[in-house]
Formats: sequence, structure tokens, C-alpha cells
Amino acid sequence: MGSMLSCFFPTTVVLVDDDPGFLSFLKMSLADTPFICRSFLDASEALEFINESSEENRLDYSNLVRSGEEGTSEWKSILLNMSGLHTEIYSSARFNKISTVVSDYQMPSMNGVEFCSKILDKGIQKILLTGLAEDRIGIDAFNAGYISRFSRKNLSFDIVNFVNRSAHRYFDIYTDCILQHALFGELLHLKDPVFSEFFSKLYKQGDFVEYYMLDSFGSYLMMKADGQRKMLSVLTEIGVTRLLDVAVESGEIDSDTLEKMQSRKYMLVYHNRNGLLPPVAEWGKFLRPAGVIEGSQTYYYSMLDNDKADLDEDEIISFDSFRKANNI
Repeated sequence: MGSMLSCFFPTTVVLVDDDPGFLSFLKMSLADTPFICRSFLDASEALEFINESSEENRLDYSNLVRSGEEGTSEWKSILLNMSGLHTEIYSSARFNKISTVVSDYQMPSMNGVEFCSKILDKGIQKILLTGLAEDRIGIDAFNAGYISRFSRKNLSFDIVNFVNRSAHRYFDIYTDCILQHALFGELLHLKDPVFSEFFSKLYKQGDFVEYYMLDSFGSYLMMKADGQRKMLSVLTEIGVTRLLDVAVESGEIDSDTLEKMQSRKYMLVYHNRNGLLPPVAEWGKFLRPAGVIEGSQTYYYSMLDNDKADLDEDEIISFDSFRKANNI
């Protein structure tokens, strides 16, 4: 899966080739993947389709970052707004976002480099398919920034691997945008290979197709194609210490709950879309057994059913329901 992302969900892949046979091969190769394929024999039609949705296609993270006066609760705060990231699950439009374009080089109306250079959304990843004599063209197009990568066009072309990597890069660009606004010590899990490997195993074993970061510690909402969900609740050692300070200062926490939290064998698990915590006196109801990961920092985690997340259940759009509604 690669490095950690702030979110990931199935996206649209546009395939462009004037050869119907090879176009069919590309579509069939991606049939069992969580991507929506849109195929075009004509490059001009494909370009119109892509650029018409350019404005709607961009992932907008600006609403997750607020700037205010230093010392106030809104000062460069990501933690305050990160819980809004998962609201994508209420919109089927997320699956229409184009993450990747795969284009042949030799096409009648325009060649693949010209086609890719006219795509307006710079975040879209572009894969160019070239012939043996066109390798130099692919290298030049990559160096010029017109394409993201290129490959020889043949039946051994591993399109699944190329598309997976490209879709990951599409989301990685926006994750970098969030990291630019992170306060010192926040979002460290995104660059921690130990946490990434742990998360990747959970994700693959659970057969999930999308995930969304819920807070800056590393908590995530994960969802399967049919809409089944799990919440990975994560606290760092710093986060646990902060909660213990709040609990002790309040004077409202009972001794049993405090002892369990201090042992680090239990953790407070509570998700509120506005980032609010329950009353300290009620924390005992939200304690769950905690596992431990030792990476660049210490993480405590608990994997829970979806009913622990603060969601509008009836409004959630799953990938399967989207495909059924669109006969895909």
C-alpha cells in the first residue's frame, strides 16, 4: 500500500486507446479492482470528459485547516477540523474523481503526449504507453512534467500495479498539503514505516476499499465495498498523557478508570465529529483494551465496530451501492 495517506477511496481511471482490442484488454485487467473504468477510442472525447469535471475532481482539503490568532483554539489547528475528512463517505461523487489516465502514444487525432499535456487537473496521474521506438519520447515527456510515468505497450503491461501506484500518488499529493500545516509533533504516523506496515496489514486482511483519518494521532475509519465499517482508534503516548492530565485536573475520574488508563492496557475510545470528549466522569464507559505498536513513537490502538464512530448511518454511500446505481 505504500506510505500512509490521510484518506483513500475508489476512484475513476480513464483509458484511452484507438485500438479496441487493447482497450478491452486494459478494462478486463482492471475488472477485479476497486476502480471505475471509463474507456475512450477517441482522445478528443476523452479530453473533453476529463476537463469538464476538472473543478469537481480536485480533493479540497482547505476546509480542514483553519488559521487564526496564535494562542487561540483556531491557530493553525488540524486536530480541530480533521474529523470532517470522513464526510466524503456521504457523497457518491467521490468515486467519479479521476485519479489516473492511461493513454496510448500513437493515436490519430492527437498523440499521447499532446493529450496528456492538455489535461487541466495537474493532480491527475498520467501513464503513457509507448512502443519500442518511442522510449525517448516517454522519457522526454516525463522530464517535461506531462506524464507521471510510462511503460511499453504490450500484453505483459502490469496495469494493475501501475494504476494502484498512481492512485496512491494522487492522494499522496493532498496528504502533503495537510502535512504542510501540521503543528510540531502532529501527524507523525504518516511518515512512520512501522505504523504504515501495521495499518496495511489491517487494511488488506479486512478487505477494505477506503479509509479516512479521523484525528492527528492516527485513528481511521475503514470501509468495505458493501459499506461495512471498522474504526481503528489510536492514541500516542503524548495523547494518553494529555488525557490523564485532563482527568486528574478535573477531579471527576474514578480510581478504577484512572488506574486502567495509567496502566496503558486500556485506552479511551470515543469519536465525535466535532472533536469533543465525553464528560470525564463517564470515561469508564469508553475504555477498551489497547494494543501497543512501537514505531517512531508509541501508539496504543483498538479496532472497533462502526457503531463507535459518530456517523449519519443512513446517509453513507458505499462503493457497491454506487456501482449498482450506475450499472457498473
